[in-house]
Amino acid sequence: MKIVFLDADGTLFHHSGYIPSSALDACNHAQKNGHKICLCTGRQKVEIFGDLTKIDYDGIIAGSGASIFVHGKQIVEKTFDEFEFNTVYNFLNDHQIPALYESSVGIFATQKTKDRLKELLEIQCRHLDDEQRKMHGLYTLYHQVHVVNDLHEHPINKISFLESKTPYQKVYEDLSPVLDVIPATFAPLGKESGEISSKRITKATGMEVLIDYYKMDDKDTIAIGDGHNDLCMFEKAAISVAMGNASIQVKEKADLTTTSITDNGIYNAFKDLALI
Repeated sequence: MKIVFLDADGTLFHHSGYIPSSALDACNHAQKNGHKICLCTGRQKVEIFGDLTKIDYDGIIAGSGASIFVHGKQIVEKTFDEFEFNTVYNFLNDHQIPALYESSVGIFATQKTKDRLKELLEIQCRHLDDEQRKMHGLYTLYHQVHVVNDLHEHPINKISFLESKTPYQKVYEDLSPVLDVIPATFAPLGKESGEISSKRITKATGMEVLIDYYKMDDKDTIAIGDGHNDLCMFEKAAISVAMGNASIQVKEKADLTTTSITDNGIYNAFKDLALI
């Protein structure tokens, strides 16, 4: 029996709003063969919707390791501590960088950030009809964001910043000594966008919880992903698989590379690994 950790966006879930049918079939077949299928995503639990709910996961790691669920029951919840949060909050405010403050119960932002999201939505979805537009990840994200006056009132576990006049490299250089800073895994936020989380909270620490929960061994773990926030998964897992649509840097860190998400990547990986 293996325990398989799947990233969502770009791996299992296409940004336009669907999971390939071959991937759904592969997950279902693998579970019937006795393997555990776990979602391991930077998304918050409230962002797991649509096709992402079509799989009966044996575990869900949300918020890049901050919130962990087993069959609907939450077993772990972690957030920024006061020092970590204030460090990020003050930096983003000082540099006027729009950002989404994420928690397991909602996504919060200022009105200025939500207005910027709307601008991105209009630009990136201008060629889509109404039905396609409503399926796009940016549309769904925009309508999930709650505008609040005081971001300190909420238990935040991850922050995603949008592209701004401040380069990603500047954010990385200033904050990475005390926090994890990676390029955004949700491309519609822009080329200079990124994600900020606590060094105490990663997808790998989330994996450890579910491995222990199911009393399994590290040698029985498989991780499949496409982004920089999946590299810690690759380091933890016995076997790591990069999607064909992953960057060269991610592929170089993986043991194997499968085909792209639009070319039956998950199904082909499961076949190659004898899960199905």
